Amino acid sequence: MRLKQNILWLVMALVMLPAPYSVEAKPPETFKKTVLANGLTLMYKVMKNEPMISMYAVIPVGMNLEKQKGMAHLLEHLVFRGGSGYTFNDILEATSRQGGQFNGFTSFYTTVFNFVVPKDKFDNAFGIFNGSIWQTNLSEINVALERKIVMHELDMDYGMRIPYYPIFHYFYAENFYSKDTVDAMTAQGIKDFYQTYYQPSNVTYVIAGDFDPKAVIAQLETVQNGYGKKEVPKSVLNEFALPQRDVVEERNIYPFSYQVLLAYQFSGLSPEDRMVLKIFSYLYGQDYKVDYQRNETKTYNVVDRTLGNTDYFGIYYLERKEPYSDAAINEVKVNLLKYIRQFKKIDLKKVRKDFVRSVELERASSNQSAVDAVDYEVQRLTDPDNITVDSLEVLKKIDNRDLERVIDRYLSGPPTTWIVVKDNGAGGK
Repeated sequence: MRLKQNILWLVMALVMLPAPYSVEAKPPETFKKTVLANGLTLMYKVMKNEPMISMYAVIPVGMNLEKQKGMAHLLEHLVFRGGSGYTFNDILEATSRQGGQFNGFTSFYTTVFNFVVPKDKFDNAFGIFNGSIWQTNLSEINVALERKIVMHELDMDYGMRIPYYPIFHYFYAENFYSKDTVDAMTAQGIKDFYQTYYQPSNVTYVIAGDFDPKAVIAQLETVQNGYGKKEVPKSVLNEFALPQRDVVEERNIYPFSYQVLLAYQFSGLSPEDRMVLKIFSYLYGQDYKVDYQRNETKTYNVVDRTLGNTDYFGIYYLERKEPYSDAAINEVKVNLLKYIRQFKKIDLKKVRKDFVRSVELERASSNQSAVDAVDYEVQRLTDPDNITVDSLEVLKKIDNRDLERVIDRYLSGPPTTWIVVKDNGAGGK
């Protein structure tokens, strides 16, 4: 399951708005935060007369902490199977069939669950929400059913992911679980994972709408893992290393003939340097070079990622038309190195102003409804690579000297690695 498109794309859309407008630079924090007796963290905002109530549960365990690839995602599915006597049909009846919704996603860092319901249906929905999360039915039958569904998702998703294989594999290697890893999971292994990480002390609830916080707190103070209490191990962020050599792969990447990735790996970047790389990535996230005379489009992508104290930055090129050859690859490599020069053309003062304005507007607009409010707070909790209000202090500091320094110091030398992937012809025409 997927959360709706995140704030970054909205921010980028807002950057393009030419008309000036005013926003409150530092609106007051509106979410109250409390840690309950059982260790659960609650962030809540009471919005009187709001028709809908939105609730999230955020568990800081994702693909980074799973021993078997795909287990966190499979467990996410199982939570929506129900628990504490509730079923998937009960979830539908309490959400979608009342004009609300249910959703969830698994990322590198987190697993997240969300219900949106009319306020007069909240009490029943909140009971189902909690029952499903804390008393999840992990029977052999449910595990077998959801295992098939996840495998079906793999059949659907891989057709979409394979054409973008270099970036997904080398920057987001944890996404690549397989049917074999999913098939190898046992009900007992999933129970152990669930009992280890789905503990109240490891969960944050985010709720907004017209509800009674005292009643919510009273209910949340009673929740506990259905398989028993267990101390949550301290999380260790598993970073990865890019290959320190040139790599050539041959895979089914049709309709592309080949792809080339230029990638850098850095350690110990300052917050200012990291912010410059993020701006490069956001402004040139997908760039098309169009030759109208030959009716050709050249597609480049700029990406970055931060894990702990390590940063990964890359530019990759996708070729659909020209056949693979050493001469073609060498030409693309030259063009990718030239591409970096475009970054020096950025009017950083203007870009920074637009980003600050857009982030502040997005923060202010999150007050418009309960759904907007919790969505924004959850984005801040779950994706450290986002530019949000938490980034403004650093964002406002950077200038063209930082831009020049990052390009000259980090992007002017040889990349950490070159990745070339060529089509093996298995995709057909």
